[in-house]
Amino acid sequence: MKSFKRSTKILFGVLVFLSVVFGLLLFLAPSLFQWYCGYIGRGIDSYKVLVLVFYLCSPSAAATLIYLFKFLFQIKSNEIFSKDTTKILSILSWCCLSIVPLSLPLCTQFLASLPIPAAGFFMWLFLTVIKNAFEYGAELKDENDLTV
Repeated sequence: MKSFKRSTKILFGVLVFLSVVFGLLLFLAPSLFQWYCGYIGRGIDSYKVLVLVFYLCSPSAAATLIYLFKFLFQIKSNEIFSKDTTKILSILSWCCLSIVPLSLPLCTQFLASLPIPAAGFFMWLFLTVIKNAFEYGAELKDENDLTV
């Protein structure tokens, strides 16, 4: 139980760190992307696609961070197998799937970005399976709570 609490605190710290980095990127991304495109010798078209895809995917990233915090709080309050948890996992899976079509234009400019939509698709698949397992666990828990 001690390592469970410690790992939950570590995950919470990582989420806070990622939230701060994401917040900074929302403001600094255009200048960072402009510098990056100039550094690798890409033109304005690559810069525009990079900025467009980043800001199109930002709502999904923000929702993912928010719902990961909610998921951690569910775990911390020992409400692991519940309808709320399965709802959170469902939302997380759809956030991952939403970046697949949004990030495809990036692949036309940067071939190395091809793992982004692939990772989004596989995370959607993984989280959907996990959600189904949690949903089944919640049903079993409800049945056990009803039996005396």
